[in-house]
Amino acid sequence: MCVVFISNHWSKLRPSDLINQISYYFFLKWDQLKKSINIISRSSILAKIQANMVGETIKNSHPNINIEYITSKTSGDLDQNLDISGGTTVGVFTSDISKKVEESDNSIAVHSWKDFPIVENNTTGIYGTLKRADMRDILILKHSVKVQKNIDQLTIMTSSPRRRYAIEKNLKDLIPLTFDKVYFKDIRGNIHTRINKFLKDNTHGIVIAKAAIDRILNNNTDKSDKNALIKECLKKHQCVILPLSIFPSAPAQGAIGIEVANKNKHLIKIVESINDIETFENVNLERQIMSEYGGGCSQKIGVSIWNKNNSKIKSINGITEEHKKLETFDLIETVHRNTTTRMSNAFPIGKSEQTIFKREESNKNSELNAIQDSLIYITRKNVLKYRPDFQNSCKLITSGVKTWKEAAKKGYWISGTSDSLGQAEITSMKSLFDVKNIIKLTFKNKFTTNPNSIDLYELKEPNFPKDIEERDNFFWMSPYAFKIAIKLYPSILNKHHSCGMGNTFEQIKEIIKNEGYLTPYLSYEHWLNKVEKSK
Repeated sequence: MCVVFISNHWSKLRPSDLINQISYYFFLKWDQLKKSINIISRSSILAKIQANMVGETIKNSHPNINIEYITSKTSGDLDQNLDISGGTTVGVFTSDISKKVEESDNSIAVHSWKDFPIVENNTTGIYGTLKRADMRDILILKHSVKVQKNIDQLTIMTSSPRRRYAIEKNLKDLIPLTFDKVYFKDIRGNIHTRINKFLKDNTHGIVIAKAAIDRILNNNTDKSDKNALIKECLKKHQCVILPLSIFPSAPAQGAIGIEVANKNKHLIKIVESINDIETFENVNLERQIMSEYGGGCSQKIGVSIWNKNNSKIKSINGITEEHKKLETFDLIETVHRNTTTRMSNAFPIGKSEQTIFKREESNKNSELNAIQDSLIYITRKNVLKYRPDFQNSCKLITSGVKTWKEAAKKGYWISGTSDSLGQAEITSMKSLFDVKNIIKLTFKNKFTTNPNSIDLYELKEPNFPKDIEERDNFFWMSPYAFKIAIKLYPSILNKHHSCGMGNTFEQIKEIIKNEGYLTPYLSYEHWLNKVEKSK
């Protein structure tokens, strides 16, 4: 029932004019309603930051829209004793807010998308997202652990079955610490609460999403002591950024989900207008893959998908409820992939062809040991041949997981890796670790100079196979090897070339103008597998 109070002015109008006036009045009210949007989120600092990110993005695209922010407690927030690792708590951080969105004509909700149930609720849905933050997890280990070499039991705070499985499987190879087993301790609460519990507890480590840390610390509006606590924790203790190749995240980790009622076409259009399509497609693909295994936080499965060099990378790792192990790190799609080469026509094949240079190492430990407040990029295991003793203010990053494991065997604490995807992947680590410089430990290169690199070996006397000009598909470990080869054998330039996803690809791309002649792969092994399939 609708009750209308008619003013003296309106009471003098004819019935037909009265109807027109009332219609116009409600049109104005509806038009005002469309120009005002309520953004509902949880009440944590991170949730408010994410809501403001969405609100500011909407305002930038639609300056006439007024944004109001509303916070709401969910059942997951109210019941701190709830076991969220089981399969019966789906939507505990979103369902209460979803009901409010469903019942409102001008409300949307902003979630950490990984909290939103994979199974659709038929009344609301995620219609947009912003550009995704870093998907990776961070393992923080107390400094007291770092100074030890042996420990009976390592205790780590996390309620995630996915994180527990990946840590049990991989951690022994990544840190220079001998331990018998890992014991896990459940933890709840927002980021500040978790960090505080970790610092006051006698546990050794905690796992947290890097995106949450990044967003909180990059939020210039919050200068609270709580953020100072996080910064001090990261500075004082050992932080390990876990690689996506073997530690894929939960589907949608690092992504913001913008929820709208299915019936609200007007708000859907607004949200779709700010949607980051690449992130949206990748997250939905992750959620689709996870749905094949049941979905939910109870799964011991990580799924991460992201784009690089016109390719889509997929990492899946975990174990299903039927105890089927999942281990995938590959390209979903790429452009100009050559699959017709026989192995006899490819280079390099076999270990002898992979080692085309003689290496002459240099001992520069006095220079390396003096470096301070820097992120040191270890490109190959041989740059640690003379075992430099780096300053505690430095953070060590490796080019790939293999180099990480070799460094850990030598007693080095590694803070992360570019995962064989190139030095550009470590830029986001610099701000997290609060270091001044990135210094690359590499080889002497006569083609290019880098003031932020230290040459620890020289490549001499290239030895290519005699029939190299008859080969038609090449994989290059470095741009240096490629440049030497085309200088000696210019005829191979117009044949098909492949390489890794990072700096090698970027430099070779500058020389090979035809994209059809260059294909990036995750590694030499991935390329070789494609060649073997087509032999």
